[in-house]
Amino acid sequence: MEKYIFSQYNSSEYPIDPVFKTKDFTLFGNPDSFTDEPDLFEVYINHSRFCYCLVQPKELIKNEALLLKIKRYLLSHENKKNLNDSINAYFIGDMQKSIDVSNGFSNQNIILVTYEMIEQWYPKTPKEILKRVLESLLKKQKHLGQLHQISNLTDDELFVERDLSDNEKRDYRMYIQNSLKDEGFVSFVSGGFGAPFFVLTGKAIEFLDSNNEKNNVAFIAIKFDENEKRINAIQDAVSLAGYEPRIMNQVETNNWIMPEIFYQIKKAKFVVADFSLPCDGAYYEAGYAAALDKPVIHLFDRREETKTNKLHFDIAQKSTIFYDSYEDLKNRLINRIKATVK
Repeated sequence: MEKYIFSQYNSSEYPIDPVFKTKDFTLFGNPDSFTDEPDLFEVYINHSRFCYCLVQPKELIKNEALLLKIKRYLLSHENKKNLNDSINAYFIGDMQKSIDVSNGFSNQNIILVTYEMIEQWYPKTPKEILKRVLESLLKKQKHLGQLHQISNLTDDELFVERDLSDNEKRDYRMYIQNSLKDEGFVSFVSGGFGAPFFVLTGKAIEFLDSNNEKNNVAFIAIKFDENEKRINAIQDAVSLAGYEPRIMNQVETNNWIMPEIFYQIKKAKFVVADFSLPCDGAYYEAGYAAALDKPVIHLFDRREETKTNKLHFDIAQKSTIFYDSYEDLKNRLINRIKATVK
């Protein structure tokens, strides 16, 4: 399949995108010129935030509930800028069809998302909703003790159902606010007219950390430069195995890079480390993960082996997946994850 660079798809048929219901996202890419299945996908992009691709979009257009969940998933996962200055492209739909489509795109960081992953992420209980609300508040927080108001959170950040009246939404917001207080997650510092101000407590941050330790994330340790095909293959395998790939060039942060790496590894369920191309950082990150008793899966591409580029003798005795193609890599990695990560 030919590589495809995003270019605007001029069509009056789609004046507003189906997920965000706004003209801020523009339909890009002409499917007719790219595939024999013109209805297979639609790509929508906002250059200042991220872009997303709906695979088999006709299945979604009338499913308002799923579209709302997709919107909230994207808003919670967007990365405005990556280390390589490109924006993330989320391909949403059937995993294998998403892989087939995404293989044709060369200028974005592709993240594959299935409907099952969105359903699993979407909160189903009051406690899960509070967790998502706390995550939204923490993303807005620049320092400890920062003042927040429940009125500053959007309906999407509060997971307000679309069909509620204004009075019902007000009651819902009051319920969330009181629940945060009852759980000890916020401390009110002022009253008066309108929504009162509050600060996040240490208990709120500890609650998020303890829940994140049970997450579904796989940290990928690998060389970034000129390694896109290998990275994409590993991300595909991790996604197909049911986990969310996390790689540092796709993580937005204002922190120093090494503490952020340590934090991401600590949160991850397991680590995938590829040593095919020389990268001291991959060895370092794999060692740090092993010290934390995280499962670490080692990878090495036989095609890259030379007299000067071999798997380091210190870890060569650990079980390693040696592969001969990216398809071989994906198949072997999926099987290893399913067999060893519990």
